[in-house]
Amino acid sequence: MKVLCLQIPLIIFLLGGCTTYVGLHQPEKLMVPQGQTNLETIQVAIREGVSKQGWKVVDEGPNYLIVSSEPYWRARFPVIQISYSQYSVEFAYVSSRNLRYTYITEGKQLVRRDYNKMVNGLVQSIRYQMDQTPRRRL
Repeated sequence: MKVLCLQIPLIIFLLGGCTTYVGLHQPEKLMVPQGQTNLETIQVAIREGVSKQGWKVVDEGPNYLIVSSEPYWRARFPVIQISYSQYSVEFAYVSSRNLRYTYITEGKQLVRRDYNKMVNGLVQSIRYQMDQTPRRRL
């Protein structure tokens, strides 16, 4: 009886912490620091932030980059579109492989928690690179 009383709280604790799927996190747009009005400078900061987190640019166009992380552990990786202007940098989900992105009938988007961790790391790295970029004097 004593053993059973100890096992039940342990099982409840373990099951409560095993949430594999979470809501898809859409990062807020980053505001470009004042003085960086050159789009080329902004793109360089984004590329440096992307590469320092192990992501690669797989496509690009006017004022956007599509980036993908290096596959890891059974080839899980997301693809993100980064749109930028003189004032902000925005992030949008494009696709993912083996991160189980799905829609539920209530319209809630779920994804493995790994996706949110990788994207948050990417956003922080880009923010850091933009803060480190020297400002132009007007």
